[in-house]
Amino acid sequence: MCEISSSICTSPIGLLSLTYCSKGLHFIGQIKSINDESFLPDENQTVEIQSWHGKLTMPESCLNWLRTYFHTPKKLTKTPELCPNVASEKGSFQESVWRALLDNVHFGQTITYGQLAELAGNKKAARAAGTAMLRNPFQIIVPCHRVIRSNGDIGNYSGGTRNLVKLWLLKHEKQ
Repeated sequence: MCEISSSICTSPIGLLSLTYCSKGLHFIGQIKSINDESFLPDENQTVEIQSWHGKLTMPESCLNWLRTYFHTPKKLTKTPELCPNVASEKGSFQESVWRALLDNVHFGQTITYGQLAELAGNKKAARAAGTAMLRNPFQIIVPCHRVIRSNGDIGNYSGGTRNLVKLWLLKHEKQ
């Protein structure tokens, strides 16, 4: 059982909510009120902890990774630790999809749902790969924004509620 702490931090894509334990991250994503209608990116916004609750402060490795991702991406290094209780369902296709995406699709690259399904071990499971992306609790870190449809469309980021965020992230990575 994990003892959970949480933080809210500022970022160029708005406030991020994070939950974590001593083993790593459980969740990172924009606060619920951010959607296509309320999204106001600010590429100059720094990444800083705004508040935290629990015994642990936000892991420094995660804070540094986010700062680097948004402001000096060419210096990106090792991904922050993800709690194995969340990231790992031994043998599950969902875990295989997350791992394939994290390990193979790098900053500035994109991949289709079908290609990702094949990387994860089942080339006929493009829809299941899409479901794994919808369930991804590690926004940006496990970069579901890099997964697009085979026709080049961006798909439905966060169930279609944050497509402008996905477009911003893809543009950010192409600069």
